[in-house]
Amino acid sequence: EIGELSETINEMSDAISRTERMQSELVSSVSHELRTPLTAITGWGETLLADPNISREDFERGMGIMLSEARRLTGMVEELLEFTRIQDGRMTLNMELCDVRSDLEDTIFMYASKLKAEGIELDYLENDDDIPEVTCDISRLKQVFLNVLDNAVKHGGEGKKITVEIKQIEKAISIQIRDFGSGIPEEELPLVKSKFYKGSSKARGNGIGLAVCDEIMNLHNGSLTLSNAEGGGTMVDVRLPLDEE
Repeated sequence: EIGELSETINEMSDAISRTERMQSELVSSVSHELRTPLTAITGWGETLLADPNISREDFERGMGIMLSEARRLTGMVEELLEFTRIQDGRMTLNMELCDVRSDLEDTIFMYASKLKAEGIELDYLENDDDIPEVTCDISRLKQVFLNVLDNAVKHGGEGKKITVEIKQIEKAISIQIRDFGSGIPEEELPLVKSKFYKGSSKARGNGIGLAVCDEIMNLHNGSLTLSNAEGGGTMVDVRLPLDEE
């Protein structure tokens, strides 16, 4: 009994240490990511207030940067809220029968115009696969699609092309999103979905987005996998199981 008690105490100590490390990593990661947008907003705010004769062009440029950085801060806060829900076991799904292909196509149509302005081609690879409706939380799935597309732009945008395809593979729907960038170092592939992990990438981010997406897919009994595509770039496979008959 004393041995069991000692083992239990050690396990509790390890759990507390892990929690403390996670909190420390969270504070460090968030502080680092908040610094850049806050500096930009503060700097441009002070510039606009200090110079009453600032040109219209510089005024619009400054306001545009401030708005863009404020939106990025909002996105970071939303990711953090999702992360805390995951940690507390409070993330829930609103399940209903959905046409995943239709909602994916709507997401691509919405996102394509944004990428076109950045000189990136978003190519939807149409096929004749019959994609059945499935029970899922479509708003959460759209969150996954958008996050993966954002990552493709941030980490593989230099390839100037992203492809998306949906198809049925055995008893699952597979959504494959590929960029044509430099790919992910092989030693980093097993770690990229880990919380706060940023690897060697110099792209902005707090390392939470993919961890949240992975949890969303786990709650759907599905999967999110990343691999290096043949010919270069990164392939993300979002796999959603079909409803049982």
